[in-house]
Amino acid sequence: MSRLGLALVVALFGIPLFIGLGSADLKNDEAIYSYAVDSILELGDWLAPKSSPNPTIAFLEKPPLKFWIVAAPIQAGLLPHDEFGLRFWDAFFGAIAFLYVFALGRRIGGPICGAVSVLLLCVHRPLLFEHGLRENTMEAALVLAYCGGAYHYLRWADGSAQRAHAVAVALFFALGFLTKFVASLFLPLVLGIVTLAVPSYRSRLRRDWRPWLAAGAAAALAIVPWFVHAHVRFGQLLWDVMFRDHVYHRFTTYVDPRHLQPWSFYFDTIIVELEYAHVLGLVGVGLLVFVADMIRLRRPEGVLILCWFLLPLAMISSGSSKLYHYAYPFLPPLAIAGGYLPAVFWKALTWGVAAAARWVERRAASWRATLGRPAVRHLLVGLALTSAAVALVTMLYGPIRVRAGGYTLFRNTSITRPSFVAVLAVVVAGAPHWALRPALVPLLLLLLPIDAYRDVLGRLDDGRAPLRDVRDCVRRLQSSQLAPERGTFVDMPEQYFQHQYYYYFRSLGPWERSEDPMPALIYQRLFEPSEQRPVLVAGEWYGDTLHRLRAGEASTLTEVAQQSGVDAATVRERAADASTPMIGFNEVL
Repeated sequence: MSRLGLALVVALFGIPLFIGLGSADLKNDEAIYSYAVDSILELGDWLAPKSSPNPTIAFLEKPPLKFWIVAAPIQAGLLPHDEFGLRFWDAFFGAIAFLYVFALGRRIGGPICGAVSVLLLCVHRPLLFEHGLRENTMEAALVLAYCGGAYHYLRWADGSAQRAHAVAVALFFALGFLTKFVASLFLPLVLGIVTLAVPSYRSRLRRDWRPWLAAGAAAALAIVPWFVHAHVRFGQLLWDVMFRDHVYHRFTTYVDPRHLQPWSFYFDTIIVELEYAHVLGLVGVGLLVFVADMIRLRRPEGVLILCWFLLPLAMISSGSSKLYHYAYPFLPPLAIAGGYLPAVFWKALTWGVAAAARWVERRAASWRATLGRPAVRHLLVGLALTSAAVALVTMLYGPIRVRAGGYTLFRNTSITRPSFVAVLAVVVAGAPHWALRPALVPLLLLLLPIDAYRDVLGRLDDGRAPLRDVRDCVRRLQSSQLAPERGTFVDMPEQYFQHQYYYYFRSLGPWERSEDPMPALIYQRLFEPSEQRPVLVAGEWYGDTLHRLRAGEASTLTEVAQQSGVDAATVRERAADASTPMIGFNEVL
């Protein structure tokens, strides 16, 4: 079961993270981090990547380890320099994190608990599609750091390979700290509190303090050098940007007013997303059963799971600025608790059916001669497995209908009847253990979010890339000399500006920025043959300018005509006959 569960996790949840990975445009934060990677590849300054959209300003918000990880294989030619290559490591980190979640769930509740835990993470929509495991951001590496650190901590607590597991925890912490430093601090905090709370862990730490001291030294050797270099190079600016602007202000006031949320934001959003995936009941009841079992059986792993989920969320909920992706590293323990219920259900189901089979065998003494025949027994087992397969296919793909010669030979529209037939055949046959489990799988699947998983698979390759398409189109025009390279005219207020615009269009020549709506400039860059160029303009400004020109508004026509050196009639005529290609990007054209 463990090997089967591991194979399912890789095939159903790990590999799909790479499907359609390069199909969609980079999003806003992705463009910031991807520009930092590009600056490393273009300028060779690995220790101070540049900050979008300022090619002369160093990116000091976070340490640069993630940029190094992404840039190195691209520079070596191992990955393409495109959206897939930029996102590859995030999907890879997410897949490895899934394996660690499976291992944690298997340890706590068995392989079914591990596999269902990964399924619950996979159907959690934001984790995959909003600043999550398939985007070039910091979250995938951070989720991996927490999952790997928690797993190796529990392995250390078992008493196996103390030094190796302590070093692994330290290196996962270093990965998190050099990726998103403040967010990683909850890992040692949680592990430290759990160690103090569990007597057996305290006694083990007193015995194994030397391996942990060495592991801490290894983490320090990995972390400190870049900070020393950055302090020498940038001085107080490093600490002002990193801690004052992006830690203190973010948690006491705000960097962006749109990030201000009530204290319950994370818990409310978790409930909303669980409802969306139709797993709120499963996770809620599973959490209650998990807590009850951990208390009843006095299992210290339960302390780690609960502390890992509740403590960081409670602490970040006290801040003023909140973004849901801050909670991603603390979702795996909730998924493990949710996966605990199907594992308990599976154990109860197999025990009940096995007990029923033994009861039938004892009561049906007159049937023993018939049921004991191998041919009959094999027939019943085959019927059970076939019925289970029919139920499984119906659940995954919908109703089954087999027709021949205009007649319906077989039809099945639900999983109830084939599941009942499978269980009945197993009970009557007194089937062996290997035949019992497959026949009961459809009943287990009734608890799981199969529809939500299908929805996730359908969205993996559903990305659009309008920005990339426009950039490539203009490049082709420029290379054919149909559109001379005059740069890009940018006329939009800051509230409309997104970093992906700069990332995709900066290669189309130098940018000409205008912070205020200027009808004359918009007109010239769009309609004057000698001044035409790609224009990035707020949609409302574009529409307002054309409307005023076409309506013959005297002040606008006069202003445009004077600055453009043509008469007002020509200006109005060109605006009225405008056939300028336009492509909408939300509020921006």
